[in-house]
Amino acid sequence: MEQVKYTQKDILERVFKQKRMGVGYDPADVDNFLDDIIKDYGAYAGRIDQLQNEVTRLQTALKASQEQLVAVKQQQPQTVVTPATVIPEAPYVAPVVETPRPAQVVTNLDLIKRVANLERAVFGHDAENV
Repeated sequence: MEQVKYTQKDILERVFKQKRMGVGYDPADVDNFLDDIIKDYGAYAGRIDQLQNEVTRLQTALKASQEQLVAVKQQQPQTVVTPATVIPEAPYVAPVVETPRPAQVVTNLDLIKRVANLERAVFGHDAENV
């Protein structure tokens, strides 16, 4: 992943060189700065895509694990599965609708909190102050 060159503070405090003749900034200096910012946005976009792919992968794995757990519970309702027990691949059985325990439920609020934490990690804690 590309390294981010400028922080929000760097961008805010940037002072461009003045042209020798006339009024305004040196176009080459401004263009170079904007090129670096574009690269930073590309790095951010790549990181966001990477994190979204990771979230999708984890959600898929969670769903598969939940389905496997339901299948195991249907086949062996009296067996207690410990974390050290390896569960063999079971044939697909339609899941039974059960009332899940609150500790196992992933709600929209949980997902929103995760996204907010990811945004803070990517964009920094002061992103809402910009």
